[in-house]
Amino acid sequence: MFRDYHITRKKLYILLITISIVIMILSVEVLMEVKDRGMFLQWFEEVQTQDALEVSEEEAFDAYVSGNILLYMLNLVIPLGFALHTFFAYQKGKINSLFIYLWFIMLIGGLAFTFISWNFNSLFYYFRIAAYLVLIGITLSLSTGVDSSKK
Repeated sequence: MFRDYHITRKKLYILLITISIVIMILSVEVLMEVKDRGMFLQWFEEVQTQDALEVSEEEAFDAYVSGNILLYMLNLVIPLGFALHTFFAYQKGKINSLFIYLWFIMLIGGLAFTFISWNFNSLFYYFRIAAYLVLIGITLSLSTGVDSSKK
């Protein structure tokens, strides 16, 4: 039914380096968004015009930071899960086609989540999309190894 395949060390390193680049991009982006007072004030003005509630700037800043940290954590779930699963699959065992299909779907979801943020004015947006495409390509290249081990 399922044939197992060992991940090569080269592919493991490429995957882990690409995932670390995604995490670094996410971290720098959220750091810049939270620390930039101009971005906060722009967000605060939008909130003031949309809501009928009067909120102090301190309360709004807490909400702004909390929202950005929550979004950061949500963006980290897929790359961290993929890195941990791949590392332990390399250390403890082998991968099969279920591993590839599962992470292919998850990476497509992460790419879609990144894409629908519509943050065209951020350079990090394009770097994240490129890194997700590289991860998807590497994951698909693992499928050729699994297919060749079936023969």
